[in-house]
Amino acid sequence: MKKFLLCLSLFLAGCSQQVPMEPEEPIIVEEPEVKEDSVVSFMAVGDNLIHGAIYYDAMQRYGEYVFDPIYEPVKEFVQSKDVAYINQETMLGGTELGLSSYPAFNSPQEVGEAIADTGFDWIASSSNHSLDVGSAGVINTLNFWDNYEDIVTTGIARSFEEMNEPKFIEREGVIFGVLGYTYGTNGIPVPEGEEYLVNLISKERIEADVNAIKDQCDAILVSMHWGTEYNFFPNDEQKEYAQFLADLGVDVIIGEHPHVIQPMEWLTGAEGNQTLVIYSLGNFLSAQDSSDTMLGGCTSWDMRKDGETGEVTIENVKFYPTVTHFESGFTNFKTYLLKDYTDELAAAHGLNNYAGEIITRQLFIDLVDYVMGDTFEIVY
Repeated sequence: MKKFLLCLSLFLAGCSQQVPMEPEEPIIVEEPEVKEDSVVSFMAVGDNLIHGAIYYDAMQRYGEYVFDPIYEPVKEFVQSKDVAYINQETMLGGTELGLSSYPAFNSPQEVGEAIADTGFDWIASSSNHSLDVGSAGVINTLNFWDNYEDIVTTGIARSFEEMNEPKFIEREGVIFGVLGYTYGTNGIPVPEGEEYLVNLISKERIEADVNAIKDQCDAILVSMHWGTEYNFFPNDEQKEYAQFLADLGVDVIIGEHPHVIQPMEWLTGAEGNQTLVIYSLGNFLSAQDSSDTMLGGCTSWDMRKDGETGEVTIENVKFYPTVTHFESGFTNFKTYLLKDYTDELAAAHGLNNYAGEIITRQLFIDLVDYVMGDTFEIVY
């Protein structure tokens, strides 16, 4: 009997054991891919105004037209940015057209070589001096820039087809549409049938150009040659066109022509967009003869494209004052950021005791504070 019960208990115990089940496949939850933002850094400087004293001094100093040393003090800063803008105020028609200075300029093409080597890659070329040497000046200038496939030039053209060709700059997968215009050409008429030579400011033209590219790019930047010379504050026409551009959805407006600095501001466009307006960056290089025109500006900013929404915003806006420096007799030209400009350099400036001028570093700081206010960070 005991043996029977033992066998029964062993049988029942065996029946109670569970048959092992196949292990279930783990459920893998895929995390959504995070699309990172793209950030592109920009900088813009004002008028590269090539007076005769500048190229005359280069020839006397080096025996040829060498301009690279002029920009050496700012080269590292320029090259630190993804996109660097400059207003090339004068045409680079070259020596074959005969070099000339005020009031009708024609500059050595070696100037272009120097600013390309410095790191500028967006050249604004529409100005009141665009027709100083006629259509030949425009054609020679653009023929020269054809040698630099990575540089974009706005504001002038050699044909209607070229005039209507969209201009884009792409960095970090972000596409920027760029445009440029001037208020006029110093009374020189645009030749009939050659209206393509220079982009003149008009609301109809600007609106058509913006509409033509807005679906092909992530943001739009416009160069405007406008304003009243030697006036530190924008006139009513500048303000009107700035709001017009903001209402069109333009992201950044870069102004030049007054030869002195003017303020910057944010404008709200018709769709609630924020537009950065730089009314004037003054002179980046010139041989003018007043302290006001020795002071220029460099604005830097970042443009961030949201990886998820594609929205582009502007951030980290800073203003870096610049100084055109030369020695007595309008020689040895250099351009500096004011933060790198010393009292010793100021004491050696060629305008000291010229027409009663006394150049000091503090003189420039005070003028910047007066014009720019405290809306944006200023780097001294």
